[in-house]
Parts: sequence; C-alpha cells; structure tokens
Amino acid sequence: MITDALSDGNVPIVAGDTIADIYVDEDDHKVANIATADFRDDIERVTGRCPTITGSLDELSGAAVIVGTIGHSVGVERCLKVSDVDAGTLADERECFVIETVAIETVDGPLSNVESCVLIAGNDRRGTAYGVYELSKQIGVSPWYWWADVSIAERDAVVVESGTYSFGPPSVPYRGIFLNDEDFGLRPWASETFAPEEAEDRPGIGPTTYAQIFELLLRLKANTIWPAMHPGTKAFYQYPKNPTVAEKYAIIVGTSHCEPLHRNNVDEWDDPPSDWNYATNREQILAYWRSRVESVADHENIFTLGMRGIHDSGMAGGDTRAERVELLQRVIDDQRRLLADVHDRPVEEIPQVFCPYKEALDVYRGGLDVPEDVCLLWSDDNHGYVRTLPTDAERTRKGGSGMYYHLSYWGRPHDYLWLSSVPLGLVRTELVKAYDAGARECWIINVGDIKPTETELEFALDLAWNVEATRSVSSDEWLRDWAGREFGSAHADDIAEIVAEYYRLALARKPEHMGWSRVYPDTGPDEPAFSFVREGDEARRRINAFERLVELAESVSETLPLERQPSFYQLVLYQVRCAAWMSKKYLHAARSRLYAAQGRTTANCYATLAERAHRRIESETQYYNEDLCGGKWEGMQSHQPRELPVFDAPATARVTPRTGAALGVAAEGHFEPVRGDERTPPSLPTFDPDSDPERFIDVFTRGEDPVDWSVKTDVEWIEIETTNGTVAGERRLWVGINWDTAPNQHTSGEVTIDGGGIEKTVRVVVASPSTDSRGSFLETNGTVAIEAEHYSRAHDGDRSAWDRCDVPGRVSGSTIAVAPSTFPSYSPDSDAVPLLEYDIEVSTVGSVDVEVQCVPTQPLNERRSLRYAISIDGGERAVVSIDPDGDEHDPQWQRNVLRGATITTTTHEIETLGSHTLQLRALDPGLIVDRIVVYTDCDRETYLGPRESTVKT
Repeated sequence: MITDALSDGNVPIVAGDTIADIYVDEDDHKVANIATADFRDDIERVTGRCPTITGSLDELSGAAVIVGTIGHSVGVERCLKVSDVDAGTLADERECFVIETVAIETVDGPLSNVESCVLIAGNDRRGTAYGVYELSKQIGVSPWYWWADVSIAERDAVVVESGTYSFGPPSVPYRGIFLNDEDFGLRPWASETFAPEEAEDRPGIGPTTYAQIFELLLRLKANTIWPAMHPGTKAFYQYPKNPTVAEKYAIIVGTSHCEPLHRNNVDEWDDPPSDWNYATNREQILAYWRSRVESVADHENIFTLGMRGIHDSGMAGGDTRAERVELLQRVIDDQRRLLADVHDRPVEEIPQVFCPYKEALDVYRGGLDVPEDVCLLWSDDNHGYVRTLPTDAERTRKGGSGMYYHLSYWGRPHDYLWLSSVPLGLVRTELVKAYDAGARECWIINVGDIKPTETELEFALDLAWNVEATRSVSSDEWLRDWAGREFGSAHADDIAEIVAEYYRLALARKPEHMGWSRVYPDTGPDEPAFSFVREGDEARRRINAFERLVELAESVSETLPLERQPSFYQLVLYQVRCAAWMSKKYLHAARSRLYAAQGRTTANCYATLAERAHRRIESETQYYNEDLCGGKWEGMQSHQPRELPVFDAPATARVTPRTGAALGVAAEGHFEPVRGDERTPPSLPTFDPDSDPERFIDVFTRGEDPVDWSVKTDVEWIEIETTNGTVAGERRLWVGINWDTAPNQHTSGEVTIDGGGIEKTVRVVVASPSTDSRGSFLETNGTVAIEAEHYSRAHDGDRSAWDRCDVPGRVSGSTIAVAPSTFPSYSPDSDAVPLLEYDIEVSTVGSVDVEVQCVPTQPLNERRSLRYAISIDGGERAVVSIDPDGDEHDPQWQRNVLRGATITTTTHEIETLGSHTLQLRALDPGLIVDRIVVYTDCDRETYLGPRESTVKT
C-alpha cells in the first residue's frame, strides 16, 4: 500500500516539496478527530515533517488526505461522488472502512483545488478510527510504538499506491481486553510513575492512562474494555472522566464476570459483605445497580448479567443447586427489567453477556434460563484451554456466544502473572475452535497488566478482527511477519525462532510453575520432576536449551540498532532471560541437593549458581523498572507477584570438602555414586546399534584438592571422548560405541576410572542388532518413544483428518491434531475414523503399557467427550477419555495444566518379538497428540518421558 514512487495514480502524503494537508470534519465523531491528530503525529514520526489538519475543504489543494465517517463528514460525502467506493455496501455492516486513492479531475466547489487524495472513510465512528490507524501501521508506526517503545523507521517519502483497500467487517463484533490482577504492574505504574496526579487520594487507573490504553485498542482494532477492578484499585467509575474518555475514543465499556451491571463491588459496595445476598437484600442491591445503569445509559455499554460473590467467588444464598438456580433466575429477570426501565429502547437491543464462569457454569447447567438475546460468554479453564462451548441448541441463540480467554491468571493450581507464556499456537487453536463452534459474538482477553502480553494480545485480536486471514497462516509465519515489522526483516527468522522455542519450553513448564508448588493453600517448592540422572540428564538438557536460547536472543539484541533494543528487551529478551534464570534457579538448587547427598564438592557451585540466578531475576527486573527507557516503566514489572513461595530464594545444599584429594564417579541412570566395591558394577543405560545416543559418566572431586584421573576399557569398541585429565570439580565423560568393531550380539564391557589411588568401574551393555527390522521406532532400555507427528502412515476419516498443529510439543516443538475443530464424534468401532499408524520394533513380549501424551484440551461441551482409541496390530481398541471432567479443584486437571500435558495409559499384550504397528484413532474433535511412549520393561522415570527412539539411518 505504501511506496516511495510517484507513479500515475499514486497519491503523495509526503514527497519532495509536497506535504498533503489532512481534512477531518470538526462535526464528525470525536474519535475521528482524535485518530486524525494521531495520524498527523505519526506522519511526523516517520518523515520528520508535520502535515496540517484542517476542517475546511477550501483550504485543500494539490494532494490531500480526507478522513471521515460516512454521513458525518462533508468532505467524505463530496469525495465519495468521484470515488469507486460503494457507500451503500459499507453502510450495511459495522466497523468497516476503506482507504482509496482518488483522482479528482473535474469537481466544482470545495474540492476544486484538489488534484488527488487519499480517502479514509469509515461506515461508523470506529470504522473511521480503524482506517486512520491502519494507514499509520502501513507507513511504519507499530501499534506498540508507545506501549513497547517500538522504534519507527524514518522515510523520506510516504506515497499511497493507487487502489482501493477495503477492511471489515470484523469476525467478532465485540473484541477487547480485561485489565486484571493489576496489583503488581499497571496500577503501581499508573499511580506512581505515569499519572501520579490522578492517584493523590489512593491508587488507581485514571483517564490519562485509559486514554493511552484506548488508543492502543483502536490501533489493534479492538473496541471493548473490562476495566481494572482488583481490590486496592480505585474503581473505573470513581474517576468521572474515565467514561468520558471511553466515549471520546468510542470504546465500549463492560465489566467482568463478577461485576454485574457495571458495578465494581470490591470498591463500591460499602455495606457489610454479608448484605451482598440477593435472597435477603434484594431491594438495596437493585437500587445499587440502578444508580449505575442510570449514570451510564447514554454511553455505549455491554452489560454483564448475573451475580457472583463480591469478588471472584460464588454467589451468596441458596444451599442447593436448585435454590441457586432459582435465586440467580430472579437476579437476571430483575436485571432485565431494570435495563428496560432505564433505557429508551427494548431490552433485547441492549448488549448483554452472561458468563457461565467457575461455579456459575454449574448453576447454568442446572436449568438457568438466560434470555435468547443475551450473549453466553464461555471461558477457557484459566490456563488457555477452552473449558466448554455452545451446544447445537445454544448456537441458535439470537445473542450468540463468546469467549473469555486468559493470557494471565491468578488462581489454582498456580498463578502465572509474571511472564507471558501462553503459546500463539495454543491461542490460535483454541480461539479458532471457539469461533468454529459458534462463540463468535464477543471475545474478551484477560491480559493482566497488558505488559508483558503484548505479542499474544495482538495475535488474539488479529484473530478476532479477521479470523479467516489470521488462521490461514501458521503462528510461526505470523511471528515472522510480526518480528519483521517490529525489528526489521533481517532478524525476523531468528526472533520468530526465539519466541517459538520460548513457548515450547514454557509449555513444558511455565516459569512460575518451576517450583512445583500450589496456591490455595499456598505450598512451598517441591522437588522438580526433571531427571538429573536419566535421558542424558533431562534437567541439563532443559538448561542447555535455555542457554542456547538466551545466547541467540542476546546476539540478536546486540546486532539490532540501538533504537530497536528497548522494544526487543520488553517484547523478547526480558522474558527469555528471566524464564532461563527461573529454570536455573530451581534446577541448579535441586542439583546442589542431589550432589551434596553424593558428596560432590560441586554441590557448592550449583548452590551458588542457583542463588545467582535468583539475584539475576531481581536485577533484570530492577533494570526493566528503573533504567529501561529512562525509567518510563518504573513499577510496571514485578518478578514476585503476590510474593508466592516460588519467588523466594532457592533452598540449596552445600558440603564441606574432605581434606586432600578424593575421587567420585557417577554413572548415568543412577542416583548413588559408584562405590567401587560392588559385586556387579553399575551399568549405563543399554546401547542399541539401531539407535545411538551417547551415555555419560561423571568424574568429580569429594575433597579440597584436584584429582588426576585416567580411563581404561576392557574392550576396544567402547569409545570415550577423553581418557585422562585432572578434575577440580567435575568432568562429564561421554561414552559411545564404535559399531564397526562392536560384536554383532548382546554383550558388555567395562570402563574403569582410576584416580586418587582408587578404581571404580562402570559396566557398558550393548543390545543385539535387530534382524529384518521394518519398524521406524525401536525399543531401547524398555521403552519405545515416539513424537506423534512422526507417524509412519496417516489415514483420513470420512469427516475429519490429521493435520500438523501449531501447539508446540513439549520435546519436539510440534504436535498433530485432528481437524476440523468441530465434527460429529465417531463410535470406537468405526473404520471411518482418522487413523495414525506407527511401525515399532520391540524386543520384549508380554504386557506393555502405551502412554499417550496429549495437549490438555477439553471436550467441546458437556454433551461431548474427548477420546482416542489405541490398538496394536489391529487388535482390540482401548478407548480412553482425556477429559478431566472436573473443575479447578480437580487434581487431574491441575496436574495436566501445570505440566502442559494430559497423560493416559492403556495396557496391551504383545506376543511376538520384532515388528508391530501401533494404531491411534481420534474419536472426537479437539484431540491434539504430542508424544507416545510404549513401556515394555520399565516405569516412567523422567518428566517429559524418554527421548524419541527412532531407528538410525
């Protein structure tokens, strides 16, 4: 749309000596004038030259930009007469706009001196604003130019290419954000740094801050706000100018699931909490609601119906489900009568939502009659997995359905308020599923403090604006485009890779969940489940992945121009670094405890590393608040929201070294060090000629002095990278097999480590090579491990098929899902189901356990299930439901969301050695499979499961 070239039909805004004037009718909507003023400033930001804004057509000449709302702008009406825009078509929709280059050849009157113009015409007030801000984005001004300090590339010329560019209507009519849990970021920043003059009486978020927020929403093509409402925050309506600013910016105001009829109860209900009971205090509560509805009736609102506790808790009154249904029915009926009484139009024309959230869902399912014109605002499970969606009958409701979706959360099983880590692939999968299931009238995204959810928020709102266009590209492609826009195309691929890997690691375990602790009641940290002794040191693999990620992120940061580095820090680097430090804090601390028990002197080193990681998180956050952008964001970032135990200094262990030199040896797969006097030396995990991972032996000191050591083997086919040295701490020796010289049979050898006057031996076992193997995956050390997307064959069903999924796998970064997101379920014995087949090779017969790791999605609604069927060699199909079938108190659901996986197991019989086919069938929509592990002769011993056991080629 934007070029530097002045070819035929193109319209210059700034080029050479030309600076186009900008016209906006002073009688147009206020938001049209606000957006036009912002556009003028954006032009100056890009070119250094400032256009003039005028409300007089007589003052225009040469090239011009004409901005306005159809039916509210003289200039737009005049220009439409000579344009190709079909104003009638635009008028039939909401929030549409068109940007068109118009050549004006023979027009008498007010436009007679204009040769060409850029017309920005909206069919309503928000459409006009969206059109202006879209052109700002096209010329190079990021929606995050202020909120994330994204630098703006300068250009000498801004020319609009000839054409008509049409946008809208939006896929989701009501699209916006919920400012929530603002105690640790947005509120202190607004109250103490950005607009302290508006918080002289007490902390809150006032009109100056909301004006910045509303501009951001318009730049992101959103239109709705649920204002901040947490205890300690001065209520939105306690600032008289807040609703006025919302009206100026054409922002629709709603309130959260526990704030019926625009009332912030935690700040505005002044009577005793016990009086917040509709069963005993109906008249007073109705009067409380009425006063607010009367004060906002002339503004654009979307009213929340229903009733919960004063804050985020269950409604008082009603001892049984039936009594609660009856009471809530009275509430809604009375609220409807109140709305009808206060407004001068039918209640059916007033936008309203009911949120069947938490306990309200049970009341709704108990028979609550929500009027047909009210939007049912469904929710995810607070962790990004949609909990329930409309049934076929609910999809026909006039009021439609919507989605309340979390990118940040305070609550069970543990908060995640600090870093933003819900993967774009999960956001895309779940919101597209919601849209396809009919939840497409209203989307509210819980964004906490806005920062640091910038990227995920924009992606969700892109989906809400144009779901078909956004779903047509992968989340990785979207990330590359986003990174190119914000930081330049030269770094787009690397930045997209960084963010994608960050999402993968966070899905496996969020930074806030690395303590293995819980909330309500708050518990202290527990031992992490990542293994330190198996699968090549699973914990070390996670730390190594983070170290590679931080190295790449820091490399990109250092090569970016200085003006781009602050935004990269906010949008990428701070989160990557802190997530890495959080993993190091807990994994190094746990390693210090393990190594102290083994007598390793390096326990002290890991204790120091853990404590250093804790301090680095503090210093990173201090830099964010105090130094970044000259202190602009002071108070916005907290590294310890709610001061939960997970944010405390780590519990480490240290040892007092022995006097002199003392050697220790530990073998992979064993918690206890090698003693040296074992009758049978401890063995490394078995090596397999068809799959060739290395194994490790650790050589370490137990005393104050270094130890000289050497290694010898009793067979030539055992390979060790280093055979001698001096260890002052620890040294990891990687052991491999020379398969060219190894015997072609099951056999073993020994590795002996000599040092400090002692010898310690570790056994090395190799398996027999398979004969006539047809499997893609083979059994090693009692398991067959498979990344689900690496199937041998995929077969489509008659109404669904398997497809690669954007949700990252916990190990590979990829998953596979059944598509489309909605379809009729299959019976378990159907042969028309979508089928995945995996060719496996086993060396064990008898009972085996097949573990399937799925992304913890949930069924479409209460009448549906979420099942798969698993079989071997066409045998009996074991049918498994992955639905936790419980609420936030359900232990299974809690485990699932904390580990980013639903893990289920079935038992099968294998009667012959060799090749077999594992078959997995999807019976219901929404199934996303990550990994499959067949346990033939061992139990789960790691957090993520064994590494994939593919046949070596």
